[in-house]
Amino acid sequence: MNHSQQDDFKSVYTISSPWSWISYMFSAFYFFSFFSIPLTTQFVLASLLFYGCFTGAYIRLTRCPKNQVLIMLVCMLALGIMASGVNPSAGVIFGYTTFFAGFYLSRAKAIVALLLVCAGLFFSAYIYDLWVAYYIFPSLIPSISLSFLGLYVQSINQQEYREAKNTAEKQQLIQIAERERIARDLHDTLGHTLSSIALKSQLAKKLGDKGQLNQALNEIDQVANIASEALSEVRQVITGYRTKGLPYQLDNLQEKLIAAGFDVNIANKAASTDTKIEAAVILMITECVTNIVRHSSGNKVNISLTSTKKSLSVVVQDNGQPQGSIQKGYGLTGMSERVQALGGTMKIITTDGFTIHTNLPVSPHD
Repeated sequence: MNHSQQDDFKSVYTISSPWSWISYMFSAFYFFSFFSIPLTTQFVLASLLFYGCFTGAYIRLTRCPKNQVLIMLVCMLALGIMASGVNPSAGVIFGYTTFFAGFYLSRAKAIVALLLVCAGLFFSAYIYDLWVAYYIFPSLIPSISLSFLGLYVQSINQQEYREAKNTAEKQQLIQIAERERIARDLHDTLGHTLSSIALKSQLAKKLGDKGQLNQALNEIDQVANIASEALSEVRQVITGYRTKGLPYQLDNLQEKLIAAGFDVNIANKAASTDTKIEAAVILMITECVTNIVRHSSGNKVNISLTSTKKSLSVVVQDNGQPQGSIQKGYGLTGMSERVQALGGTMKIITTDGFTIHTNLPVSPHD
């Protein structure tokens, strides 16, 4: 983990509440001296005062902002030194100091902190004449052990933080991808449908103007049916699936192209594939048909689908020659993104009309 990630971790993580209070219970060793030396009022009050200060520092260090960690560690070290002059069992405070240093600081800084705490312990032994085993060893050994325990707990929490952060980022990416999918699908679906509605509405108006009311009403009925189908398709887009399948959609698109005045030839020789690939193929062909109805100057459309064990090929061609260079709008861009997301390729050919050729990989089990 780099320094920026460590800082980010330290600004977010605190020691979990259940664990912090369980570890706090071990500070009861602070009162071991109460059973081994004569009790005086001064000793009891001073010991309780220092223990109260230790408790406050402990609570603060379990939820300490990163810019206050060093200050609190210095305060706890100073507290351990001063309290040792009153209560020899106060050496337990040194162990808590090294633990928090290991938890919050980098490995190198934690080792330096451990050396400083050990120096503080020996300094206390020197100034208070505590060169005795019941002070040195119960203070020194836990201090060393707890320092490495703090480093271990920090590494575990860093790993959990990274995993939680990666999970959150993945969820965000999934949400973005889903929004983009819905946007593309709605564009492909509604773009074609609205074009058909506009075309048939104009035709109904022309028929009505000529007095051919029955034919005009028939066109209006078709508009109503198309609108109903569009509502169903929008619902399918939102839920991410299609229930009627590729053959039905191809027949539907063929009818709409014929209604727009095109001669249509559809050859579907592709083997059945999974719903994800099928849905993508439906949307790509739908977008192609939408563009043909809107922009093509031709009168013939060929749609062919072929497949092998490893790939599925889709070719949509019309004989209308495009004018000028091809500018990719939202529809073509969405098609390209959809193909790339599936690991496929898309080519646009402008000789002998306008052709879009897509090739999608197919898993062996499909």
